[in-house]
Amino acid sequence: MIYMIAVINSENVIINIIDKEIPNANNQRILYPWLNLWDVYDSAEPLWYAKERYIKAAGAEFASRRDAVRFVELGDVTYGFDCAVDDITNFMAAFTPLLVNKTGTVFYKVWLNTMDKAVVELNYEQMLASYNEVRRSQLEAYAWYEEIKSKLLASKDQEELEAIFSVRRS
Repeated sequence: MIYMIAVINSENVIINIIDKEIPNANNQRILYPWLNLWDVYDSAEPLWYAKERYIKAAGAEFASRRDAVRFVELGDVTYGFDCAVDDITNFMAAFTPLLVNKTGTVFYKVWLNTMDKAVVELNYEQMLASYNEVRRSQLEAYAWYEEIKSKLLASKDQEELEAIFSVRRS
């Protein structure tokens, strides 16, 4: 495996960046992503970089929460609705004529359970209930992310970051 290696001078300033398998000279160190050419070399992750890393991880969790399938109870049956961006666009394309007319039915592909999908006929009330539940739960995901993000930005150290939102480093 090839790594980016920082070549440092006697003042510990990065004077060159090279690609090598391992550092093999006294003035070579692993280059970390928060370091740039002409920076003073420091292997300790700075708080600003850690915050960015934690916010990015929380953003990935947010996207997972936002896009998760929502199972909605519609009277005597429960269907799952895909909620990724393209799925919401498709849902709205199917729902809009019903929304405008406040009546009617539409055929829409849903999850019957966690394994099986099928096209079913849904009426206006069922589509409206599905819309409201998906909207509510997605807004909940947005609120969760904004709260976590503001706490991460306000954190004072690495331990506080981990206490707010746990990230496993590999």
